[in-house]
Amino acid sequence: MLKRFLLGCSLCFFCLAASANVTIALLPLDSRPANTYSPYMVAKMAGFELLMPEPVSLDYYKKPGNCEQNISWLQQTEADFYIISVSQLCYGGLVASRTGVVSTKEAQKRLESLRELRKKTNGKPIYVFDTIQRLAITSSDSKAASYYSSVHNWAILKDEVENLGQEDKRAELERLEESIPDDILTDYLKARARNHIINQALIDMVNEGVIDYLILAQDDASVTGLHRAERESLKEKVLELGLTAKVNIFPGADEVGVVLVNRAITKHLGLEPSFEIFYRGVDGNIWIAAFEDISFAENIRRHIAASGAILSSEGSINLFVATPGGDNHAFTKSMQAKLEAGKKVVICDVAITNRADPALFLAMLNNLELKSLSGYAGWNTAGNTLGFALGQGIAAIAREGLTGAKRLEAEKAHYEYLLHRIAKDYYYKNLVQGAIEGWASGRGFNTINLPEYSLPLVKEELKKQLLPYLFEFYVHYFANEKVGEYILPPAITWDIDLAWPRFFEISIKPVVDLIGEDSLQP
Repeated sequence: MLKRFLLGCSLCFFCLAASANVTIALLPLDSRPANTYSPYMVAKMAGFELLMPEPVSLDYYKKPGNCEQNISWLQQTEADFYIISVSQLCYGGLVASRTGVVSTKEAQKRLESLRELRKKTNGKPIYVFDTIQRLAITSSDSKAASYYSSVHNWAILKDEVENLGQEDKRAELERLEESIPDDILTDYLKARARNHIINQALIDMVNEGVIDYLILAQDDASVTGLHRAERESLKEKVLELGLTAKVNIFPGADEVGVVLVNRAITKHLGLEPSFEIFYRGVDGNIWIAAFEDISFAENIRRHIAASGAILSSEGSINLFVATPGGDNHAFTKSMQAKLEAGKKVVICDVAITNRADPALFLAMLNNLELKSLSGYAGWNTAGNTLGFALGQGIAAIAREGLTGAKRLEAEKAHYEYLLHRIAKDYYYKNLVQGAIEGWASGRGFNTINLPEYSLPLVKEELKKQLLPYLFEFYVHYFANEKVGEYILPPAITWDIDLAWPRFFEISIKPVVDLIGEDSLQP
């Protein structure tokens, strides 16, 4: 009887907490949809409200954000949780963080604004994240693009020769170093040194109680490279200060805003969602994904812990991880069986970097009720995909506590984001990106930094190439389908745009107006 009473109290608290208007203030990593639209939608899917600075204050590709305006916005914004990217706070975004333009002194001064925020928030949680700089530079112009791979390979060889003693590679290191202009390497190393000092200061701030939780995300890397010594020294500092419960270090970057939104959701609602893992191919314990430096199973464990969730052999969320290899037919049939048994199914497609696995997606079309999925992701690095997938699964658990208009809004957001991921990760990345890059190149446009005069024409062509796929897909697999208490409309609108003046990522925002069953009664 007592156990039943306590369970009832817990469920009542969950429903009351879910019905409250909870706000999260996010200073995002940069202005791309992965770092703005994705955390906004995951919050909305769970019944939370996400606040962000006006776009004019944020970065736009090579143009840094306005750090002073963003600091002022944080100080003036009332919220229940604060999630802060140090790259945006101190440098003006992820791309700016990879250059040495901002001095260490100026970055430290901006970082001190977190102490003022701590005083103002009266104990409200402050979650902070930064990146351990990636090995490569940003391909923002033709000069940088031409040295992208060279700097990446040089950073790996530098570590292997000078730190790991692999003298047989010294000649190759010296040859490569001579081929890279001094100004590029000087700026690259200046940024690395400054960023490492800031990351060390962040750990101190956790120790002092200024920051409640910190994620240091290892941006695109490999098993060896200049990042390795930086990461190890940061890990040692965390261990020495006894902060392993408050600091998490893992491969990733663009997904961390979503991960910390998840943490705010689970902590506010008192939830501990559980995930059960199913691999398609190679076991994640023996596989290291491209651009990462630990096993993928370990990366899963760290992302789940940072999200406020747990792993379980009987998890409430079934996470199907498409690692290289395996049988797509059996994999998707297993998913469908779980759906028919009433389980929440989320697909994390990490087999191919930067896009969804086409063979897996075609098997999904043949064997799955896509409308019944709790989540899907297959974009960019494995760590990025993982964070977006987990975010959808945790939001699905949180949504169960919502009722009425809030439940309707959350369900609407769920289908919009599910369609967004499918449209971007499969249809755009596999079927359209290469074609539109070829179209733009044929007209003499720089595809990694499109000229401003070309943007209206490019956007028109982008819609022309992408929308027919999306209209056809929606009509065949989602239109007029019953989903819980609602019915999906016969047609939806798709807001398609460029995110930055390049093709690596674009903005895709479906608008889904769910129909309540009651409204269909005669």
